[in-house]
Amino acid sequence: MEKLTKKQEEILNYIVEEQANGHYPTFREIMLALHYNSVSTVFQHVKKLENLGYLVSDGKARSLRSTKNQFHGFPILGTIHAGGPTIAVEEIQGFLPLPIDQRAHPNAFLLRVKGDSMIGAHIDEGDLVVVDPDTTPVEGDICVAVIGEEATVKKIEKRRNGFYLVPENPYYSPIYITRDTKIIGKVIGLWRSRF
Repeated sequence: MEKLTKKQEEILNYIVEEQANGHYPTFREIMLALHYNSVSTVFQHVKKLENLGYLVSDGKARSLRSTKNQFHGFPILGTIHAGGPTIAVEEIQGFLPLPIDQRAHPNAFLLRVKGDSMIGAHIDEGDLVVVDPDTTPVEGDICVAVIGEEATVKKIEKRRNGFYLVPENPYYSPIYITRDTKIIGKVIGLWRSRF
């Protein structure tokens, strides 16, 4: 590959750092952060980095991604019950850089599991589930759902009289999916940390 100029390296490193923290900067944000005089200067360097294979973009705002570092900082949004439903908390508690999964959308987030209703699916208390809100779960998928103001993680199952949120532990009962049930997204991954 062609050697990068100092400015190209600077822009690439900035994008990689921001990407690891879950942020995909715009040309203007890059210009301001690196103290360049114009957006067109940033645009020219970014286009060169794309042509060299260091960056990819689908042409939309905040779609610029580094191919150098295939990690993304997914936000940890709180705790989700794997038991009875619990209050959903939506404040960012931090970021966890994880390898980018081609199925995951940049809007994916993590929730820490509390409870034991999903132990049959090997989802234990303290685990982090990766949730993709842009992928609609289907029968057999594990999802995050909100019932009223309470959130839970369960498997979707079709039964004779409708769809249910089903635990993977015989000590818990299935929850019938009603019109008021909001499916937040599909669980696409699991991060187990034991400290």
